[in-house]
Amino acid sequence: MYAKNLQRPVILVTTERDSEALKYFVDKYNFIPCYCFFHIFAAHDWYRGYQYDSKIISVNQRTVKKKFITFNRLTGSARVYRSLFVGELAKRNLLEHGYVSYSDTCPEHGHYHTTLDYAVTEYGVDATYVKEIKHELDQLAHPLRIDHKEKSAIPNHSMVLSAVTECMESFVYVVTETCFWETKCHLTEKAFKPIILRQPFILLGCAYNLEYLKSYGFKTFDRWFDESYDKITDPIKRLQAVADVLKSICSRSEEELTTMLHEMEEVLEYNYQLFNSREFLDRAWNELTHNLQQAIESAPVLQTNSAVRGTRMHSGAAPTDPVPDSLVDKV
Repeated sequence: MYAKNLQRPVILVTTERDSEALKYFVDKYNFIPCYCFFHIFAAHDWYRGYQYDSKIISVNQRTVKKKFITFNRLTGSARVYRSLFVGELAKRNLLEHGYVSYSDTCPEHGHYHTTLDYAVTEYGVDATYVKEIKHELDQLAHPLRIDHKEKSAIPNHSMVLSAVTECMESFVYVVTETCFWETKCHLTEKAFKPIILRQPFILLGCAYNLEYLKSYGFKTFDRWFDESYDKITDPIKRLQAVADVLKSICSRSEEELTTMLHEMEEVLEYNYQLFNSREFLDRAWNELTHNLQQAIESAPVLQTNSAVRGTRMHSGAAPTDPVPDSLVDKV
């Protein structure tokens, strides 16, 4: 196998922890894994300076006008679950209660009538269920927009905070993460956006990823709404559980939710200060350097007659076995 034929060990720096895909590559190519929470560093870089944004107002000065907000740009391939989620919201008549961005045609993968079939073929989602979701989406006036209403496609704003004014008017931010179907610990910059905005959030991603975020010291909101969805390993049941949480939230009045939001101020401020602290960034850096040092120390001893770097890069045959589609996060 490719890495096993190399004259030097290969350390794979990865943003995933406890991942089926990572295990596949480690076992198949004999890589030495080194975990790094990369998006902590990315988010710190991208979102610095937002404390000076006058559109971000104090929690105790906010008045809830919408009960949730959720951004859904890419909706094909592995992100097809976002179409299922919007369909579940439509089924529960919740869309009118929130700010929702969603396009019937994904800018990279096409119309939902085609992309939703991927959930059936790739993830084994029941075809009848997918047909029901298509019917729900067919009833909507597309596209759904929060901002950029003049654009045919939602722009990629990973590196900025979008629709800040609308976020200030919303009770809860529903994060629709990049990864959803797999068994893995993996979060992106999306998880940190509501923290910078001092908003409560629901995390729609892989199972146990809310627990993963909490392991870095963040507090969540089980005092105010059900967070048991995080422990549901079945992807569709987890998605439906999140929709049910939103249904419960939407059953409350704006006045009730405004009071509840003000009650959360201590937790929201704690999370904001934690993210922006030097200690948090240092912890992530120390974790990376510690894991890298462990990976180096666990590498096998180099052969006495090690090949020069140029030889190493060309030794062995390139892997010919295709990586299983189920282990590939398709953009």
